[in-house]
Amino acid sequence: MSTKKKSVLVISNDASVRDMLANLLSEHGFHVSLAGSGAESIKIATNTSLDYALAELFLPDFSGVELKRRLNRLSPKTRVIVASSFSVIKSSDDVLRFGSSDFILDQREILELIQAAGEDRPPVAAPLTDERLKHCLFESIDVLVGLLEVNDPFFGGNSHITMEYARTVAEEMKLSQEMLDEIVVASLLHDIGRVGIKGEILTGKKVISEADFKTIQSHCENGAKILESIDFPWKIRPIIVHHHERYDGKGYPSGLKGREIPVGARILAVVDAFAAMTANRPYRRSLSKEEAVQELHKNVGTQFDPEVVEVFTGAVERKFYFRGVGTKPKILMVDDEVDYLTLFKLKLVNEGFDVVATDNGEDALKLMAQEKPDLVVADVIMPGMDGIAMFRKMREAGSGFSEIPVIFLSAKDETQVKVEALYLGAEDYLIKPVELKELAARIRNIIRRDTRWRKGAPAGTSTGVVGDLKNLGIPDIVQTLHLGLKTACVTLKGTEGEEGRVYFENGRIRHCEVGALSGEEAFYKLLYWQEGPFIIAHGQTTKLRTIEMDEMQLMMEGLRRMDEGRKEEAPG
Repeated sequence: MSTKKKSVLVISNDASVRDMLANLLSEHGFHVSLAGSGAESIKIATNTSLDYALAELFLPDFSGVELKRRLNRLSPKTRVIVASSFSVIKSSDDVLRFGSSDFILDQREILELIQAAGEDRPPVAAPLTDERLKHCLFESIDVLVGLLEVNDPFFGGNSHITMEYARTVAEEMKLSQEMLDEIVVASLLHDIGRVGIKGEILTGKKVISEADFKTIQSHCENGAKILESIDFPWKIRPIIVHHHERYDGKGYPSGLKGREIPVGARILAVVDAFAAMTANRPYRRSLSKEEAVQELHKNVGTQFDPEVVEVFTGAVERKFYFRGVGTKPKILMVDDEVDYLTLFKLKLVNEGFDVVATDNGEDALKLMAQEKPDLVVADVIMPGMDGIAMFRKMREAGSGFSEIPVIFLSAKDETQVKVEALYLGAEDYLIKPVELKELAARIRNIIRRDTRWRKGAPAGTSTGVVGDLKNLGIPDIVQTLHLGLKTACVTLKGTEGEEGRVYFENGRIRHCEVGALSGEEAFYKLLYWQEGPFIIAHGQTTKLRTIEMDEMQLMMEGLRRMDEGRKEEAPG
């Protein structure tokens, strides 16, 4: 019984190398195909089942590494080996780079290498675990939702950005892993109910009617209905349904208040509002980070959970300081590989960039004039005008593009081209395939250096929820913290510079102090303060116990004393 011959594709632009390897492999029972370039090998792989491909490192159109990536994508079962013949190396400058990590094999050893590649080997793939399956599910949802939003000029990347915010808050609040997973999935899918709403209602510039507003409100319940047939292992529906509830009970759709609202929905309400405020809309400009944080603080206790606001605004300063510092940085992507272009655009949009794209240098120059990008990411090898030629045009005097930073990508690792690009002033020169997260990080670092985007955090930023008693009085603060069963310290400053503190533990007032007073008398004095700044710092406690009275009794007694005082001061 004859066994089927293993098939090998030999790829080299040197005919003598191709013939030598073809004779060697044929003699040992392999079926051999030959290709003189990367493009030719791709055509063969498209129409032929291959067991192995032996590719030369230096090809006229692709590097061996890039060709391996493309062949693996086209034919995952084909084992690709990249090597280089000595006839090429000995006449190349690359011979100077050879060191202890490089090896030279003769033709017989190459045969043994291919034969060894065909032997049965234990699987190298990671084991299929619940954690791995969960990660794949999260990533798949993220990509699919991102593709729905990627070309939307106003909502592009919104779900991914909101998810990043929500996950950070959940982690810093030390919620359980199950709740963290619920919040991640729910935040990615929280606006899926918008699919049934007309675009002109969501992005129109005119004032929306009451009927249109009710349609917009329906997206919470519509999203839950869309997902109700999917048996998620997490309770994501309550988060999606209730993420527009208000802390004071005046939200929709159910009018829940305080701790009646699921914690995931309370988190999503805050981060979704911040993401919306710091994004452009057709009817208004985006708010700065500072303006958006101020709005969150202004609505603490009415619209938002104060503890969530404090945790999130702290995280914004530490981890997301680059968000909300002006209009989104605009990136121009120039690449003739459509699949790469789409993936890069999706990743950058999810990172909070505005992205425009084209597949050639001529159109890229036109887009630079129209869009005025803050950074260009361009492939070197493109039809017509290549990346280097485009860069030279950009650097010409009077072009208007000479200051735009450029990152180059290339499938070929050519030292001469790389040096030329860097000499012209390119910020970086990366060899494909490029890890998308790495590229996004490099772009972020370059943008960060630009003072137009990196204005720095204001000095002396306070920790906690900041407000003024004119907007949220002491009775409102007490009610908010009592309703949420919060543990916190409220620090207040009077108009004459006097400072007071009220400590809460699980919603109960435990200690109060102002000047020489403490306990109930201190609290009664603070009730008279009608204006002045305050800071609510969650998690701060004290061992002092100077107040035993119930909060409502304390409030009623304090208000009674204020009324009596006013009567005594009244004339007659």
